[in-house]
Amino acid sequence: MSFLSRINKLKNVLEKSKLDGIYVTNLTNVRYLSGFTGSAGSLLILADNQYFFTDGRYIEQSKNQVKDYIINIVGSAHYKAIADQKLIKSDLKIGLEADFVSLNTFDHIKGLLPGISWHKINDIIGEIAAVKDKMEIESLKTAIEITDSVFEQIIPDLKIGAIEKEISAKISYLFKMNGADGDSYDSIIGSGCLGALPHARPTDKPFENQDFVVMDFGALYNGYHADMTRTVVIGESTSKHSEIYNIVLESQLAGINIAKAGVTGEELDKVCRDVIIKHGYGEKFIHSTGHGIGLEVHTFPRISSFNKKPLLENYVITIEPGIYLEGWGGVRIEDDCLIHKNRCTPLNKSTKEMLVLK
Repeated sequence: MSFLSRINKLKNVLEKSKLDGIYVTNLTNVRYLSGFTGSAGSLLILADNQYFFTDGRYIEQSKNQVKDYIINIVGSAHYKAIADQKLIKSDLKIGLEADFVSLNTFDHIKGLLPGISWHKINDIIGEIAAVKDKMEIESLKTAIEITDSVFEQIIPDLKIGAIEKEISAKISYLFKMNGADGDSYDSIIGSGCLGALPHARPTDKPFENQDFVVMDFGALYNGYHADMTRTVVIGESTSKHSEIYNIVLESQLAGINIAKAGVTGEELDKVCRDVIIKHGYGEKFIHSTGHGIGLEVHTFPRISSFNKKPLLENYVITIEPGIYLEGWGGVRIEDDCLIHKNRCTPLNKSTKEMLVLK
């Protein structure tokens, strides 16, 4: 696969920013721009050429994966090779990923390359990567299909006495047995009062009668992350279960209904949040409405009041409102959604009916 189209998009952004190049150290961005999947790599992208740096562990891997770069097998300090080979002219303006470069590394780079004008930049690569190409969308769809299938397979195990940690472990096993590379992230399994913790880690707690169980999990496929949440009731349900569940579902469907290119993250967040506020639980919706997914599980854009940028076609985002009641439990419903010009498509097919499992 050639990565020249992605590289050229980045070069166009750099040119508009009056930068002569960028030094890329974030491994997700390295993978996006070069295909390299190892644990040690960096890129120097200039107007007239691009260079890849790694160490001796990845000689063969880089030959197979990295096609559009001059490959340099060096030690751990890749920027030292840039200085030794004099790859950057002293009068150039070069961007550095400010969100990912430590102060110590920045000082080392400036010390080795003192004549370069270094400019701290935000994650412009992440913004470019938010618009998915056909291969990325297909990889995400496969990850999501596996996630849906595993949810269906795990349902018979969701009953009184089931242990949170054991359900999480079986989900991980089923992901690999159904063709995934593994878990997109450590599954969240929060039953009963623990469901009020949005990022509850699985414990030894057994499922009990009238527990809501918040299940947030996703498959990893070809480097791309699915991210789905479903909430089920164990044993018997009450009118309170139905009330809270239906409010969250109404909120999530309202978000799906409005999401499309041109709508901002702030506007989408507000639509979902307003439904929950209307029903009197606004203070119990304690996180943003969603985020982008891709080579990481949390990517640009944020679906929150802080993001005033419009969604673009071929973004894939989560829409995941929730209500969390301390000492009782919580509900979250989450789909991965593909943004189109005039609508969005939820890619998850798992039921959003409130399942009562005995």
